[in-house]
Amino acid sequence: MPERKLILVADPDREVLKVLGNAFHEQGYDVRAARDGSRALEKAILVHPDLVLFDADCALIPPKKYIRILRSNPRTEHIPVIVMGVGEEDDSALWGYREAFIHKPFHPDEVLGLVGTIFRRMATARQVREGGTEIEGRLGQIALVDLLQIFKLNSKTGLLEVKSDDLVGQVFVADGNVVHASMGRHRSEKSLFRMLQWKEGSFAFMPEQVTSELNIRRSTDMLLIEGARQADELELLLQELPAVNVRLVADQEVLDRFDGLHPVTQQILSLLEFYSTVGELVEHSRVSDYETCRAIRTLFEKGALRALEEVHDEPPDELPLLSHDLLYELKVRLARHQGLSGRTTHGKLGVICPSDVFLKALLTSLRRLPGFELGGQVEALRFGFGQLGQLALSENLVLDLMLLPAEEHWTPLWAPLAVGLSAGLVAWAGPKEQMAWDMGLMADRLRREFDVPVFQVAAGGAASADGVAQLDPADPAAVRQIMVDILVRLSGQPD
Repeated sequence: MPERKLILVADPDREVLKVLGNAFHEQGYDVRAARDGSRALEKAILVHPDLVLFDADCALIPPKKYIRILRSNPRTEHIPVIVMGVGEEDDSALWGYREAFIHKPFHPDEVLGLVGTIFRRMATARQVREGGTEIEGRLGQIALVDLLQIFKLNSKTGLLEVKSDDLVGQVFVADGNVVHASMGRHRSEKSLFRMLQWKEGSFAFMPEQVTSELNIRRSTDMLLIEGARQADELELLLQELPAVNVRLVADQEVLDRFDGLHPVTQQILSLLEFYSTVGELVEHSRVSDYETCRAIRTLFEKGALRALEEVHDEPPDELPLLSHDLLYELKVRLARHQGLSGRTTHGKLGVICPSDVFLKALLTSLRRLPGFELGGQVEALRFGFGQLGQLALSENLVLDLMLLPAEEHWTPLWAPLAVGLSAGLVAWAGPKEQMAWDMGLMADRLRREFDVPVFQVAAGGAASADGVAQLDPADPAAVRQIMVDILVRLSGQPD
C-alpha cells in the first residue's frame, strides 16, 4: 500500500483550512494546519510534510522569507511550496523556489489537480534519480520542460520520445543536456520549441540510448528560457501578420534596393517561390516559428512583402513534377553546389543520345511536361550538340537540357557545354551489345569527369546492363517518371 502524502496548509482563514482539509482527506491525504507563518515553519521542521500550501496573508513570517528559510535547511529544502493569494502574483523579487501560485478565490478541485500534478512530477523525478529503467507518463501530468529539467539535474543520458495526437518527436539528452531534437521534417530547436508547447500527449524515456546527430548546441537552461520567450512573442507576432491562409506576394522592385539581407530573410524569400501563406512559410522554414514570423514582419515593414485579399487556393489541375518540399531542397542544393547567390537558380542536365529518332521522340514527350519549353533543338539536332530546351520547375528554378556530342572525336566539347552540369542522361536504342558497351563507357566518363549522377536508359528491346532502365521515349508517362527520378536524386532525398 503506497504511503499517504502529508500536506501542510498555512492560512489565517479557518474556513479555507476546513474546506481544503476536507478535500484533501477525501483524496486520501493526511493534513496538518497552521494559521500563521511561525507555526507553519515549526510544523514543517517537525513533521516534514510532502507539500506546503502557504497563504500570502499569513502573519509573522511572509511567504518569501518562509520559502528562503525552508531552502536553507537540508531537512526541508526539497519540500515544494504552493503560494495562495488575492490579486496578481508578485514576480518583482526572487522567491527562491516555489511550485506555483494559486489565485483566491479558488475551487478545491483546482487545488487538488495542481497538487496531484506536483506529486506526479516528484515521483517522475525520483524515478529518474533512483533507477535506470524506462519511464513513461502523460504530458498532462508533467510538462516536457519539467522533464528536461529533471534530466538536467540528474545528468541523464537517453532518448525521450514524445507523442501528441499524430505527431511524434524525439529528444536525445547526454549527461542531462539536450543534444538532438527532431519531429517529422523538422530538426533542432524548431522541433524542440514546438514540442515544449504540447499540453497533452505521452512520453517515454529510454536510458542510455545515444545519437551521432548532434543538432543542438545551447545549454538546456538557455534552451528552456529561449523556448518560453519565443512562445510568448510568437503569439503577439501572429496577431500582427495576415491570417495563415492569406496569400503573400513579394515586391521585387523593393527587394532590389536592399543588399546583404539577413540569412533568415533570404530563406523566407526563397520559400516564397513555392509557398505563399504565413502558415506554409512557418511550416517549411528551417528556423524556429518565431524567427520565421519575425522575418516576415520585417519584410512587411520594409514594403517588400504584401498580402493579397484572396485566400490560398488549391494548386492547378496540372500535377507538378515535384512537391514544393522537394523543389525547395533541389534549389538549395543546386545553389550551394554551384556557389550561386542570384535570384534564379539554374541546373543543367547533359543528354547523350546517338539516335535522332530516339531523341526526337524524347523531346516530344518532354514537351508534355509542365514548364518545359524547347529552345535551339533544331540546331542541336543538326550539329549533334547544343541546348535542347528548358524545364521551368518554379519561377526561379530552371533545369537546362544540353545535348552533348556522342561521337568520341567531339567529346572535347563536353567541357564548355557542361559548365555547371548537375546530372547526365545517357540514352540509346538498337539491339547491338556494342552500343550498350560504348554508351556505358560514355556514362562512366561523364560521371568521372564531372562528378555528377548519371542515368542510363535504353529503348525497349535494346541491349542493356545492370543500372540501365528500359524507356519508351514516345511514352510521356515513362519520360515524366525518369525526369522525376533525376530531380529527386538531385534534391538529395531518398528515392
